[in-house]
Parts: sequence; structure tokens; C-alpha cells
Amino acid sequence: MENLREKTYKAMSFDMLGRFSKQGVSFLLTLVLARLLNPKDFGLLAMANVVVNISAVFSDLGLSSALIQRKDITDDHYGSVFYLNIFTGLLFAVLLFVLSSPIATFYEQEQIKNVLRLLSCTFIINSFCNVRRAWLRKNLKYKTITGSTVFSTILGGLIGILLAFLGYGVWSLVAQTICSAIIANIYIYYYTDWKPKLHFKLKAIKELWGFSFYMFLSYVMNVVFNQLDYLMVGKLFSPATLGHYLRAKSLNSLINDYTSASLTTVLFPVLSNVQSEEERYQKIIYRSFHLLNFVTFFFVGFMFLTAEDSIVILFSAKWMKSVEYYQILVLSGFIFPLSSLLINILSSRGNSKSYLNLGTIKRVIYLLNFPVAYYFGLKAFLYSTLCTSCISLSLNVYYAAKEIKVSSGWFYQIIWKYIV
Repeated sequence: MENLREKTYKAMSFDMLGRFSKQGVSFLLTLVLARLLNPKDFGLLAMANVVVNISAVFSDLGLSSALIQRKDITDDHYGSVFYLNIFTGLLFAVLLFVLSSPIATFYEQEQIKNVLRLLSCTFIINSFCNVRRAWLRKNLKYKTITGSTVFSTILGGLIGILLAFLGYGVWSLVAQTICSAIIANIYIYYYTDWKPKLHFKLKAIKELWGFSFYMFLSYVMNVVFNQLDYLMVGKLFSPATLGHYLRAKSLNSLINDYTSASLTTVLFPVLSNVQSEEERYQKIIYRSFHLLNFVTFFFVGFMFLTAEDSIVILFSAKWMKSVEYYQILVLSGFIFPLSSLLINILSSRGNSKSYLNLGTIKRVIYLLNFPVAYYFGLKAFLYSTLCTSCISLSLNVYYAAKEIKVSSGWFYQIIWKYIV
């Protein structure tokens, strides 16, 4: 027990260090890039990233999470997933390259075609280290993950700034993305002890597929629906408007990054290890949920009150339009961190079917926001999203409470305590 606790604290410390360092460095880099580049440049990259991020889910098929969740794991499982990832990475790199022209036509932005063609290489780059990251997470070796994150963020960001200063516009952001991926994966490869065996076993994939299938479908829905707003804004409005929306949403994501990201990332393998010990499991959840609520509501209040000053001072007056979007988004900032922990309960117990069912219901509710955007505009869409997000949180509480055999009030009394 002590060994797991010590490893958990150590892993969480390294993960938090990595996230804080990455966010701090990324924030400083973004301050420079936001002054060198225009909102349109960020909007163009966001349009391309919608397709890249959705395609990235298919290249892994949810098997990395299955490697972490499964207890009786062998080298055959790791090796088989490794070679499958390389194959799917190559496949989606080719598909994205071929489909870049039709996607550019959809957006009515010809420049996106070459952006997508360059970004397609990231599928190949990342495919070589997806399994290594899963191995590191399962064994709570977050020191290496932290090192790769910080090192690649710094070097990739400096390359992006140099190119932006030389006037390369959106291409500086593309170069930053590709270089960061290359550096991170080289670092992971060099500092990871695990090496794949030279064989592939379909049986090993089938053994993982029972869990990963539902997780894969859930991840697809999560990523698709998380990218739909960018797709909608990019299609209905200008790249500059998407750039302002992206800036507002990225600032709002700091609430999750600085509150729940490390906690929920480390909790998944920890809860998976104690999933059969009901009392201990509930105790970990209870303490974690208290801590998460305390930190989250503090950040939400602070960021809402300082919204206008923060954006104008940090990014200059040309980003002023982002303020109104940002303040609405911050109102719902507490929902995602709390939901992340609640969802971890289902995934760590291997209940991927309930995970999928819950995700399906929430996505159907979320779709109701898009007619609002089409008929009433972007601000109405954001207020509508706030309402549906509250409904989604209620669903998360219900499913999580049912999974660990407690009442929904067990969670709500904690939430209301910190709201008050």
C-alpha cells in the first residue's frame, strides 16, 4: 500500500511539474507569437487541427488505454499494439495528404491544403512512441514524460518564434507543431527502457479489444465533439473570428490544466490498481474530489474577474474581441475538471460500455447547441453550451455514483460546499 502511495505521489508530482512547466512555457511563447502573428494565422491552424485531432484518435484505436487498464499485460500486448500503431499512423498520414484538397474546399481556404499536408507527418512521428507513453504511464514513470513535454515545448516554441519573427505567418505555427512532436518522441524513445519484440500477435490485440473498442468509440465521440465548435466557427465565420475564439477557449482550458489534468491522469492507473478494493477506492475518490473542487472554483472566480485586463495586457488590444467569448466560457470552467474525475471512475473500473453510453447521451445533448449558433450567432452558442454542460455534469455524477454504489448527493454536497 505504501509503495503504491509513494509511487502515486511521485508520479503526480512529476506530472504536475510537467504540466505547470509546459503551460508556463507555452503561455510565454504564446504571448510572443500572439504579438508577432494575427488572429487569422491561429484560426487557419485551428481549422487544420480539427481534422488532425480527429484522425489521431483513429490511429491509436483506444489500445493505449487498454494497455494501462489491463492487469495481466505481457510483452506480446505491448509489441502487437506498437506495430499496429505504426501501420495506422502511415495509413492516416496518406489519407490526410490525399484529402487535404477537399478539406480546403470545404473551408474555402486554399492555404489549409498545404498546412494539412505538412501536419500529416505527425501521425508517423507519434506512432513510434504511443505505446512507450502507455508503458510509462502504467508504470507511473512520469519523470520521462515530463522531460519530453517540457523539452519539446521549449525547443519547438523557439523555432516557431524565430520563423514568426522572419514573417512566415501560419507556417511558423506549423513548424512549431511538427518540431515539438519530433523532439518529444526522440526524448521518449531515448529514455524508455521498454523495446518492442519483433513479432505481431493478433490474439493479443483481440484480448485488448474488448475494453478498447468501447473506449475507442468514446474517444472518437469526445474528440469529434470537442472539435465541432472549431469546425462550426471556421465554416460559419472568418478565420480571424476563429482565432479570437481559439484564444478565449485556450485561456479557459487553463482551469483544467492547473486543477484536474495531473490529478485525473495519475488517478487512472492508480484507481485501476485498487479497483477491487471498494472502501479504499471510495476513500481516494472522496479526497480527490474535495481537493479538485477547492482548487477549481478558486481559479474560475479569479479568471472571470481578471478577464479583460488579462487579455489586453498579455496579448495586446488586437485580441480585445476575445474577452466577451472568454468570460462566457469561464462561467462553465468548473464543469470539465469535475467531469474528468467522474469519468475516470468508469474507465478505471473497466466499465467501458457505461463510459460509451454516457458519452453518447452527452453528445446528443451537445448537438442542440449548433442550431443556436447558426440562427443566433456565436455568443448565443456559448450561453447554450453553458446550459448543456451543466446537464452533462449531472449525468456524470449519476453514472459515477452508480458505479461506486453511493448516492448522487455524495458528490453534490461537495460541489455545493465549494460553490457557496
